[in-house]
Amino acid sequence: MMTQNTILSYRIEKILGKGGMGTVYLGRHVQINRLVAIKELKPELARNPSIRHRFKNEAALMANLSHPNIVSLLDYVELSQGVYLIMEFVEGTPLDRYIHHISGPIPELQALEMFYQMLDAVHYAHQRNIIHRDIKPSNVMITREGKVKILDFGIAKNIHGGSLEMTRTGIRLGTIYYMSPEQIRAQDLDARSDQYSLGITLFEMLTGRNPYPADLSEYDISNKIVHEPLPRLRDFYPNISEYTQTVLDRATAKVPQERFAQVSDLKEALLHPPSTPLKQSSPTIEWVIQEEASVTDKVSPFNSAQEQGTDESLPEYFVFENMFGSITSHKILYPKGKDLFEPGTLDELWLKQVKRVELNTHREIFTGIFFLALAILPLWLYTHWTTGILAIFFLGFSLLSFTLFPTITLIRHDLKKVKMKGWPWQLRKASQFVDSLHEQLSVS
Repeated sequence: MMTQNTILSYRIEKILGKGGMGTVYLGRHVQINRLVAIKELKPELARNPSIRHRFKNEAALMANLSHPNIVSLLDYVELSQGVYLIMEFVEGTPLDRYIHHISGPIPELQALEMFYQMLDAVHYAHQRNIIHRDIKPSNVMITREGKVKILDFGIAKNIHGGSLEMTRTGIRLGTIYYMSPEQIRAQDLDARSDQYSLGITLFEMLTGRNPYPADLSEYDISNKIVHEPLPRLRDFYPNISEYTQTVLDRATAKVPQERFAQVSDLKEALLHPPSTPLKQSSPTIEWVIQEEASVTDKVSPFNSAQEQGTDESLPEYFVFENMFGSITSHKILYPKGKDLFEPGTLDELWLKQVKRVELNTHREIFTGIFFLALAILPLWLYTHWTTGILAIFFLGFSLLSFTLFPTITLIRHDLKKVKMKGWPWQLRKASQFVDSLHEQLSVS
């Protein structure tokens, strides 16, 4: 049975993260003290037979997978109150966070050692006729020992398992930055689509960035994936080997038939370059933030975790991230000094230092009146069509000034305040950040 703080024999300890499908909790078995990850399908989605079937399909697929580099399914639970997956708990850091907040670009030899583990896991799934269809850095965990674990088979598909309603041709599932060209076109997929996504993941590991800028529209990204080659690795770091570039080019070929027949062939190609061995040292580590033994050992600009009252009995987990900052189970990483025209500089706070968080909105009334006057003046002195364009510009800025501008205020226990201001179109993201922070403060 389920109560507010327990699911069957598991006591809920923390929220590990939230997604479009539901919430993932850290659970602890009340009798044997084992930690697990509990994935809960949103109640409103659980009432949808098609989505509920998809969730059950994830469990059925994961139940057939037993590999050291794949997160294991321990149980599938259907209750009147909800539907849950009880999974192996992986103590570590998502690869996307590892790249962008811990290591920066990963040195080539180290990146390939991690990549080989991903290839082994995906090849194992492919041998059992299962394609993942959403391979990306956020679905790869790096443990404190450096071991790789692939998770989230939520949109995986059994190649020979029939055409389910939620996976039929014409429905595009996945994360667009890592989709293969055939996935963008919503065509039938085979194992070579996963190979393409693995190639994009390797690109990000080696360069520290995704090949597609975040400010591009979904249409522009789709067009680049289908028609344009990836940027060259050496455009970012000249010491990346040319052979790795050659292998990556084949793995990310636009036409599936031009890729490797299977990911084991991709691994074999990387393991046996024809001539020059990879260099042990690489300039890709010049801007590494710091070397971490684990996510719980990170250096803070403040005093030790004990002095701040942080509970170190549990590791640090990523909870939420957007333009206003990152939230983990212990800390907030935020852009200090963020204003309308200032991006701010990264700083961090322990959650225990935060007394409360507020989201306020305001209108730039005086600025709006000023630009309204500037809009009226050219019309009153109308002498040329350019004055009309100028008036429209000032009028638009005036109307913008009368809309709601968000301000996030973090109030510390010492009553010092941290403020982050945004534009009106960033109000929704500000609200999401504050809601996530409220929720994490309530459970920490």
